[in-house]
Amino acid sequence: MRDKALRVIWTLTGCTALALLGDATLYAVLPTNYAAVGVTAMQVGWLLSINRLARIPINLLSGRLCTHWGARWPYIVGVGVGALSTVGYALANGFAPLLALRALWGVSWALLVVAANTLVLQVSTEANRGRNSGIYTPYSFFGGALGAVLGGVLVDHLGFRPAMAILGALTGIGCALALTLPHVDPPVRTRPARTFRWDDLRGLDRRLVLVLGTIFVHRLFFAGVFYATFGYYLRSRLPNGVALGVWVMGGATLTSVLLWLKDLVTVTAGPTLGRLSDRLQDRPLVLALSLGCGVAGLLLLAFGGHILSVLVSVALVAVAYGMLPPLLVAWVGDITLAERRSSVLGVFQAMGDLGSGLGPLFAYRLVESVDIGVVYGVCAVLLLLLVLPILRARQHTAVSSGV
Repeated sequence: MRDKALRVIWTLTGCTALALLGDATLYAVLPTNYAAVGVTAMQVGWLLSINRLARIPINLLSGRLCTHWGARWPYIVGVGVGALSTVGYALANGFAPLLALRALWGVSWALLVVAANTLVLQVSTEANRGRNSGIYTPYSFFGGALGAVLGGVLVDHLGFRPAMAILGALTGIGCALALTLPHVDPPVRTRPARTFRWDDLRGLDRRLVLVLGTIFVHRLFFAGVFYATFGYYLRSRLPNGVALGVWVMGGATLTSVLLWLKDLVTVTAGPTLGRLSDRLQDRPLVLALSLGCGVAGLLLLAFGGHILSVLVSVALVAVAYGMLPPLLVAWVGDITLAERRSSVLGVFQAMGDLGSGLGPLFAYRLVESVDIGVVYGVCAVLLLLLVLPILRARQHTAVSSGV
């Protein structure tokens, strides 16, 4: 069983990483290369948000599909749709077709991420949920960021369309790999299956409400604001790139490399912090520590701008950015029944996507009036307000059958 669990986790990790290639590259290159695809700076915000907004209702559908038919096929279909959207980036030009392809990627991600987290929890136990979630999420995003480095270099040297064609071909490999995913038996039902409803939150363990609120705020400021505007931030602070001897690292390459370093830090810390939360049996404490690192990183970005301070900031942000979601998924596993987790994870992803979808729209609107450093500073202060309720949750005894 342990060997099968590891095979499931690493197969999901590899497929998700390949599926993320096109999306991760767009976040790195669009803020600095939007003219090459026939869009304006203001339209970049919509292109980086529409996929997240489109997948909000699909997350709920994905949870229902996983509950009724298992998580394996929704995951495989999601990876396949993602490959189609990535190939489409190489062919499309102008705002409307790119917007449609970004919405298609939203459908893909909603299918595969809910299914993947469901499978991770299905092959995990209370003793290793944190570790397994700390492997899947950081490593899959690390792979996507590694692809974004390749994408950034390809865009700088070959242009946008050839780069996306190459990434699309690589993403297609993920479709074949997904078909090798082992079958995982769904949990035994103890009550009639039905779709999770918002009314179900009433009267339940308040920690579930805290989980949903935390993922919304986390993704609003990290995935929504920081990730979507980091290239813009670097262009304002380091307009000439960074010189490494006779080689100058351009805007797209620099953004991609730093985002890859962010995920490298997350990969290093992910399994360790996840395992720590398992051993301490204290998810809130590890969550609060991770969030504190993110707050410090955003404040350093707000007041800094030198390449060295940016490197330290990215490392700090990486801990909160990458570790809160898998720790929250593990927490969901702690406080929900196995048969209901797919539906709850659908709501969890919908809340996160609402936050990350709104973030770029607000951020790109604000940077027209204020410096990007001010935006990061405000995000840091608001995130700090989350620490107290998370620490208070440590006082509650574990509830294993709330949903």
